[in-house]
Amino acid sequence: MSVLFRTAITVTRKRPYIDWANSFDDGVKLTEELAHERRTVYLVAQVDAKFDPAAVIEANWQFLFEEELALWMEDEGDWPPSRTREMFDQWFDAEVTDSVFDLDPDEPLTETDVEIADLDYALHTCAWCELELNETEGRMAGFALEDRERFAQREGMVLPVPIDKETVLVGMMSRRDSEAARAGHDLVFHVCSSRCEKAVRKVVPKALRKLLQTS
Repeated sequence: MSVLFRTAITVTRKRPYIDWANSFDDGVKLTEELAHERRTVYLVAQVDAKFDPAAVIEANWQFLFEEELALWMEDEGDWPPSRTREMFDQWFDAEVTDSVFDLDPDEPLTETDVEIADLDYALHTCAWCELELNETEGRMAGFALEDRERFAQREGMVLPVPIDKETVLVGMMSRRDSEAARAGHDLVFHVCSSRCEKAVRKVVPKALRKLLQTS
């Protein structure tokens, strides 16, 4: 167990928020039960040894309000104007907790941690047979993407490519200034042998075309 030097704010959406969310004709309805089940937890730095929940909310309510609105509607034009602290209290319950523990400290904690763990797995595992590899073992199978910009946000990270209902191959998006990208290899897979490379080269082109159509 690991102590996180953070204060947690748990936000529950109340009736005014629910009514606002349900005012849009988007086919999705928010109920009080769902609003309670899908509460959001925000972590903020512990800046003062004295635990003062009111001060924590006062320092963060505007950010919390905007984040909660964006979770339902990204377009700020749909947000209620002239948001005040009083309005925040009407729309949300905010509970502050000063003791935050990580019960699984060996597991990735943030989205960045997950991305790094996924990239490490792709670098050290054969994409086809899942044999464990060193970075210097095996070979790389590279592919060009018809529309690299569609996946620009994945540069330097992994890009899972579904092959069928049961199989997903994990490739790595090269950075546009990398040697691999200059060689036309936008997406690369680490494989252990020529046999696995042939298998990957056989199924990936069709899977990439399908991925481009659906993404």
